[in-house]
Amino acid sequence: MSSFDYSSVWLCRLLVLILTVCVGSDVILGQRLRISDGDVNFLERGEEERGLGRPGARERSTNVNKERSLGQLKVDRRPEAQAVRQAIFKEAARYNIDPNLVVAIVWQESRFRSDAVSEKNARGLMQLMPETAARFNVRNPHDPQESIRGGVAYFVWLLDRFNGNVALALAAYNAGPRSVEAYLCGRRVILSNGKVINRRGIRNNGIPPYAETVNYVRNIALRYRLLRMSTDEVAH
Repeated sequence: MSSFDYSSVWLCRLLVLILTVCVGSDVILGQRLRISDGDVNFLERGEEERGLGRPGARERSTNVNKERSLGQLKVDRRPEAQAVRQAIFKEAARYNIDPNLVVAIVWQESRFRSDAVSEKNARGLMQLMPETAARFNVRNPHDPQESIRGGVAYFVWLLDRFNGNVALALAAYNAGPRSVEAYLCGRRVILSNGKVINRRGIRNNGIPPYAETVNYVRNIALRYRLLRMSTDEVAH
């Protein structure tokens, strides 16, 4: 049982909508999804307020080698790489989201390794936990097409839950939606396994103040922006 007050769920989601408008992130689903500068700046402000920003981390992140992500994927002719590329573009087209964002998530999660397994037993390209894989009908999380199909479907579900706010959806992909809602609403949550989230009832911008999650969202946002710029340069 959880101590979370479910009567506040609609209030939480209203706050998400307000935050989405305030930080300027794109509300999509039916539109083309992009992470705006507002998403990144929003995250960095939260880091500074909580003292989680590491000196020089942002500068190192901005030097990410684009050719090791989308560029590498484009020129890699191995059957597995082609399967990953096809799956990314197929699922991005299904939900009308930018494939560069999916590439950035896959890179952050697994570095394009379909055999990746985390210490917490998250598996495959999109690092799906067993319960999430089952929920989205992924029988083999190490199969590129299944993993990306399930992972993108889960991410889009999170976007719906957080009213298109990309930063919150990414944070929820990493830390779980209950964690995001706990900090967004300033509520202490006790999960069924006894784990306590937000014990002090802190209310912030919805990004859980975990170094891993803060860096996860920031790194994906920065990589996505680099990939987007690279794609736009080629288009022009």
